[in-house]
Amino acid sequence: MPPSKRGIGRFHIAIERPEEIIPRLGKPTLHWKAGRSAHSLANSWVTVNDFPPRVKRLLDSDPEYRTAHIVSGFFERDTDLGSAGRASQTDLLVVASLGTGLAIIGVEGKVDEPFGNFVSHWHDGSPGKSTRLSGLCRTLGLDPRQCNKLRYQLLHRSAAAIYEAHAFHCRHALMLVHSFSPEHACFDDFRSFSDAIGLPVQRPDTISAAKMLNSVSFRLGWVSDRPPTG
Repeated sequence: MPPSKRGIGRFHIAIERPEEIIPRLGKPTLHWKAGRSAHSLANSWVTVNDFPPRVKRLLDSDPEYRTAHIVSGFFERDTDLGSAGRASQTDLLVVASLGTGLAIIGVEGKVDEPFGNFVSHWHDGSPGKSTRLSGLCRTLGLDPRQCNKLRYQLLHRSAAAIYEAHAFHCRHALMLVHSFSPEHACFDDFRSFSDAIGLPVQRPDTISAAKMLNSVSFRLGWVSDRPPTG
């Protein structure tokens, strides 16, 4: 079952211009810069008011997501992870309609930023972090003892997509990295994570097979793009 929604807002405001997400960023002056992930992601999605072309092409390559269209989207969406500590703040959470029902697409924008610390660096042995790690691993079908070399952000972003699928009564969830790095920076860490949970993504511009996790048909994906101009 998904965690409770402690203190997580249920209301959102329509965004008409990319810069309207600035107040929602954790560190606006640091994160909102041309060529960086928050700026690139917002401009890519808001200016077309739809799936960006590279994302659409990737979704079209998969029979289940080929018919996807956006129902709603939430920038900087906080998801309660059901344990003490910070919520997971997904860069863009999309509720999409598929031919087989609704899906959550949790989008993580990246240029060359890492996916947070390795679990071995994040986990300091405290009871609170042990509880959180156990909960995330239970959701993702992982053994906590085998997560040390995985990036912590990938665990909680993936779990957040599954929890949001429960909240929106969706049968499907996809955690999608929207990369703006020509060198596919950090793809190796993403591939290691995909292998660990049994949903291998061996190359960029690929969607994994599906796996039932916490009663949700879950997938991983990576789309390569170029930072928008202007």
